[in-house]
Amino acid sequence: MKHSQTIGVIFCLTLIYFSTQPLVFIESKNLIITGWETANTNYGQPGKFFAYIGSIALLFFCLPLLWAKRFNVVFGALLLAWSIRNFIVLSTCMGECPQKQWALYGCIVIAAGILIMTFLPKIKIPK
Repeated sequence: MKHSQTIGVIFCLTLIYFSTQPLVFIESKNLIITGWETANTNYGQPGKFFAYIGSIALLFFCLPLLWAKRFNVVFGALLLAWSIRNFIVLSTCMGECPQKQWALYGCIVIAAGILIMTFLPKIKIPK
């Protein structure tokens, strides 16, 4: 695919942006959970992993090297696995079910798009 690397870079930036948006809302405690601010819960900061691995994937999308394209598949798989993990952990009902927001679904979709773009690199193979 001709533009897969450009689309991958855009997806990486979008994923980092989505991790800063509200992921879930816990109504009884009036808490808004984002990837960076989890408001006195034990969820950690899942957005940091998106930022670190997403920036590495972004860098590898930009590098025209074969080894970078191969490692990028691993980083794309890590991003998808982490977004599924976040969906399971953040949307689990513990006494009360949190309201899932659009960014929680968007992280899964964008991470899947990143993984697909890693399978379609534009590489010039020397003869």
